[in-house]
Amino acid sequence: MKTKVSFIIPALNEEKRIEALIDNIKILDKKYNYEIIVADGHSTDQTAHLAEKKGAIVISDNKDAPKTIANGRNTGAGIATGEIFIFCDADTVIKDPDMFLSEIFSVFQDTQIIGGAPGLRIFPDETILQDKVFHYLFNNIVRISFRTKGPICGGQCQIVRANSFREVNGYNANIVHGEDSDFFRRLRKFGRLHFFNNLVVYESPRRYRRFGYIVLLLQGVYSLAYQQIFKKNVFKEWRRIEKGINNRRRFVFIL
Repeated sequence: MKTKVSFIIPALNEEKRIEALIDNIKILDKKYNYEIIVADGHSTDQTAHLAEKKGAIVISDNKDAPKTIANGRNTGAGIATGEIFIFCDADTVIKDPDMFLSEIFSVFQDTQIIGGAPGLRIFPDETILQDKVFHYLFNNIVRISFRTKGPICGGQCQIVRANSFREVNGYNANIVHGEDSDFFRRLRKFGRLHFFNNLVVYESPRRYRRFGYIVLLLQGVYSLAYQQIFKKNVFKEWRRIEKGINNRRRFVFIL
């Protein structure tokens, strides 16, 4: 029997993006055994309806749990039945999904490898020079960090064995920012991480256009350092900003 894969997508008011990602994944129909789970954070738009219409399994976040991306990922993983979990942000698209899964299956034949991540790029039609420079540097930093005991990794796309995910109790739902790197640091204690040099996931540039790379980089370094030193969040809330370039969703951290 083919290895089953669970694509888990946390989403909140993503009606403009969710269909593109689901259609992108459904290219795999009839060749792979997979499921698509959308963990909806109680969207007020058509996100849940459109995801169900496209054939995804939709589950709502627990309202009593922390309102974090980590909680959404955990909610989706809670009903997932795959042997491999692939967590994707709702505003991403996988370059060549067939090659993507084929490479993952090949690498995961090494049982010592329990998690990994692909390279990140901005959507080709929205890419500018700053995007190329930043993502080149960022991808290489992630790749090198995977060889250490303190890996860092963005949450746009993370790949993990289901049993390893459960062994570390998933993401820390109380972490507002940096839950992705925290998750991989805990995973690293139980096995190896792999950076997929040949795989690419495209992401939206909306955060970078709104705040700029320097501001986001400084926020990230500050947040991760604060967590390591004081063992708590420096940011209290991950707030949505609806208006911006092309009227796409934005996020801002609140101290």
